[in-house]
Amino acid sequence: MAWTLPDDGEGDSTIQSILFQEYMDVLVAGINGIDCVLSGCAVTGSAGMTPAVAKGGVLSNGTMFAVAAANATITAADATNPRIDLIVITSAGAIAVRAGTAAAAPKPAAKTANDVVLAAVYVPENDTAIATSQCIDMRVLRQQGPIVIHKTTTAVVVNNDVAIRTYLTVTMPDGLMATGKTLRVRCGGTYLFNAATLPTAILTIAFGGTTMFADTQIIATADADRGAWWLNFDIVQQGASDQQLMGMGIMTNVVTAAHVPPTAGQAGNMAGSLAVANRPVSWEMAGTAAVNTDNANRALTVQWTMGGTASASNEITLESSTAELL
Repeated sequence: MAWTLPDDGEGDSTIQSILFQEYMDVLVAGINGIDCVLSGCAVTGSAGMTPAVAKGGVLSNGTMFAVAAANATITAADATNPRIDLIVITSAGAIAVRAGTAAAAPKPAAKTANDVVLAAVYVPENDTAIATSQCIDMRVLRQQGPIVIHKTTTAVVVNNDVAIRTYLTVTMPDGLMATGKTLRVRCGGTYLFNAATLPTAILTIAFGGTTMFADTQIIATADADRGAWWLNFDIVQQGASDQQLMGMGIMTNVVTAAHVPPTAGQAGNMAGSLAVANRPVSWEMAGTAAVNTDNANRALTVQWTMGGTASASNEITLESSTAELL
């Protein structure tokens, strides 16, 4: 069950059946994919004034946050009149309560910008415990993709460095990558290999700490002109602890002298097509992981290493990336 309003007589009070403008704003923002719930985050009552929020994932202003299971705290009820509080995930990814104003005919509390509203809580006068029936589900669940859950619009630049460096990280909230889900990633940028000592360009794609693809190109010819690189791949959740990676990559203006084949459990290589000066090298990628995505947040990472000797004339940049949940 997600965004709903009870019929008159179904809830604890007829006040819960009123369609307020604030509720419509929540619905519109969710449908537009601006402030919405991706998974979980259901609110249930408790023996006291601390209803429980389940684990899940949300988008606030298009930014994804993982939500750990926790309790929200409803402040003391008014002695005379009821009120309507909102339990939300803030634009910083935290659980919060927006307290309404007690009145004979109360309205829900006002949202703060880009709050993801989870529930509207009816707090009658002198209340001391919040039951589940007092928590009206306001979650707008976006369960059908594609929906953009991450994007990079600011360049990531690394040069004069031989360590493995992370260019892209997408943290998937606990439970979001359910069986049948696909994470589609596209990313690219530029590179410059023009040092006296040329690097080994090592690409590594990992999920949940498991390397799904890693391969090396040995750069043979220096070039003062920048080249471009581009990756397009899917990670498919085929089972509770079963991920499969498939995709393609390309680099322009590379002459490949040799390559190091991928490790066991992976396929493809970065010398996938004949490298000719001023022509692109393309490669296919495949790999596996066996990561339980329902017991912790799991990170996808895309990394490059410029092995060899550090030089300011060897540089790899990430210019853009998108990750979509399908």
